[in-house]
Amino acid sequence: MSIDLSSDSEAFLGETVSRGFFPSRSAALEAAVDLLRERQDLLVRIDIGHRQLEEGEYLEFDQEGLREFFDGLLDRARQRAGQQHD
Repeated sequence: MSIDLSSDSEAFLGETVSRGFFPSRSAALEAAVDLLRERQDLLVRIDIGHRQLEEGEYLEFDQEGLREFFDGLLDRARQRAGQQHD
């Protein structure tokens, strides 16, 4: 498969490989594709969150309520961690 890159992108790719950030050009390109996938997933999640906000699907917390919410998350995480060790 042939991939056409701008001269600046090609130079950057070559530099990252020559500096040892990646073992090969192919590995660097695979990492770039992985980042594009993560970016796409993030954009989808942002769109979902934006829609939820517009439709009123959210919770509001004061300082104490937020503390209680996170304490509850910690308790559930500790319980799950304890169950995994059993």
